[in-house]
Amino acid sequence: MRQDFILDFETIGQNATKCPIVDCAYVVFSWDRFLDDPYSFDELTSLVKTDKLDIAEQCKNGSKFLKGDLAWWERQGEEAKSKLKPTENDLTIEQFSDNMLSYLQEVGKVDYWWSRSNTFDPVILDRLFFDLGKQDLLYQYLKWWRIRDIRTFIDAKFNFSTRNGFVPLADEEYWKKSFIAHDSTHDVAADILRLQTIHRAENDLEQTDR
Repeated sequence: MRQDFILDFETIGQNATKCPIVDCAYVVFSWDRFLDDPYSFDELTSLVKTDKLDIAEQCKNGSKFLKGDLAWWERQGEEAKSKLKPTENDLTIEQFSDNMLSYLQEVGKVDYWWSRSNTFDPVILDRLFFDLGKQDLLYQYLKWWRIRDIRTFIDAKFNFSTRNGFVPLADEEYWKKSFIAHDSTHDVAADILRLQTIHRAENDLEQTDR
C-alpha cells in the first residue's frame, strides 16, 4: 500500500531560514483509499498530529521575525491568534524533532511527501534537523527526491485556471462552518481532501460530503 506524508508549518514570518515556528501538523495518508474508502474531513483532523513549539525558546536561539509578521497574526481570528500564547506543553526544537522521528519510524516507508510550497516547509524542516545534527536520520524516511508540491500539482491539473485552495467537499456550507484558516491541522486535512477530490474526479467519482 502506498503511504504518503504531508506537513504544514505555521510560523511568524516568511523567512524559512530564521522564522520561529508556531506549530507543525503532519500525518501519513494512503492514496489507495481515495477511490474505495475516501477520507472525510473529520477523520483526517482526528488523524493529524500537531506539535506546538516554544516560540520564546526559538527566539533565544536565533530565530527572528519582523513587527509586520506579528501584526499579520494580530489581524487573524481569535482561534488563530490563540496559537501564539505560550503553554506548559510547548515543545523545544529537539522534542519536536524526536516526536517527528518517532512518528516516521512507526509508520515506516514513505513513498512521497508533500507540502504547500517546497521553498518553505521543507526548508524549515531541513534547517531544524541540520542544526540538531539529525539530518541523516530524517533522510532515512523523507527522501529529498520524493518531495512534491501540492500547489503545483493542483494548478497543473486545472491548467492554472482555478484556486489551488478550492473547497474540497460537496457540502460547502459545512466547510464554511468547520474549516479554520491558518490552522495547520485543518490545512493539512484540506490538502489531502483536495488531492482526493482531483483523483476521484479523474475516475468519475463524486466528492465526499464531509
